[in-house]
Amino acid sequence: MKLGIIGKPQAGKTTVFNAACGQQENVGDFSKAVHRALVTVPDERLEVLAGLVSPKKITYAQIEFVDAPGFSGKGKDARAFEIHEDLRQADAFLMVVDAFSEDSSPESDVQSLIDEMILLDQTLVESTIDKRSRKAKLTGDKSETRKLEVLARCLEVLEQEKPLLECDLAPDEEKLLRGYQFLSQKPLLVVINIGEDEIDKAQSVYDKYSRFVEEGKRELAVICGRIEMELVGLEDEERTEFLKDLGIEKPAVEKVIEKSYFLLGLISYLTAAEPEVRAWTIERGDTAQKAAGVIHSDIERGFIRAEVTAYNDYIEYKTLPAIKAAGKQRLEGKEYIVADGDVILFRFNV
Repeated sequence: MKLGIIGKPQAGKTTVFNAACGQQENVGDFSKAVHRALVTVPDERLEVLAGLVSPKKITYAQIEFVDAPGFSGKGKDARAFEIHEDLRQADAFLMVVDAFSEDSSPESDVQSLIDEMILLDQTLVESTIDKRSRKAKLTGDKSETRKLEVLARCLEVLEQEKPLLECDLAPDEEKLLRGYQFLSQKPLLVVINIGEDEIDKAQSVYDKYSRFVEEGKRELAVICGRIEMELVGLEDEERTEFLKDLGIEKPAVEKVIEKSYFLLGLISYLTAAEPEVRAWTIERGDTAQKAAGVIHSDIERGFIRAEVTAYNDYIEYKTLPAIKAAGKQRLEGKEYIVADGDVILFRFNV
């Protein structure tokens, strides 16, 4: 899964990228460079499980962050142009918003960036409708009709200056449009980038802009990108002391990563054994059989059953014999919907 980092120029996009990814890319150089990194999703459950089974290694879930140029931040006045392909291919956006400079206007910036997405999508939809209408007339291909109907509905929403995220599409309709990679259809994590002197007011800033939050569509986080980037270069002991001095329990960027993972519609199930304790990434709502395929296609194909223990039960009873004796391990079939934090052992035969 890929998260694209966007924002107006000088909003701190690359600073936030560096903080989230532990990188040291140049900031503010207008180089138009594309930065990519795989980011570990913090998960304390893995360390707790590792303390019980003493594995040889721990493997965390990961998501890809991409910092790429593309948005001017000029809203409705922006010229329609070709957005960088890496942003088009992103599954969701992390929108960095300036709240640290003297003349910052977070609400206006958020709206300007959304307006720019709407403009770019509208241009693409109008062009696509024109091309496909001509093709349908020339070929008589009725399969084009359904797609044109859905595109027309999208255009109606965009002409009302609303993002496609607000267009109520059925799953089969979303599938028809998947190849277009519309920008305003992607879930959005708004990151309010505050100044160093505002760190103790982070919660009040969050409350101020909490109306941006809409479950499954938009999330919100507040960080000081400059401080978070400085934390990356510190040793563990220095980092702990620095956070203590600031009165912060843990880096805010960890919450950004966690919220990004959630926004992408992802959850983790866990496996715990002596070779490895690991978090496996699946989409919320996946069945046990589909989840098994994340480990290996043979396990999915030869699926027999899943031996499932809730995470809280696992840490309470600590060993498999004790878990089984307490009746806390369940045998689930292929249609079982996996829950976040399930500790699973798959049985299969191929």
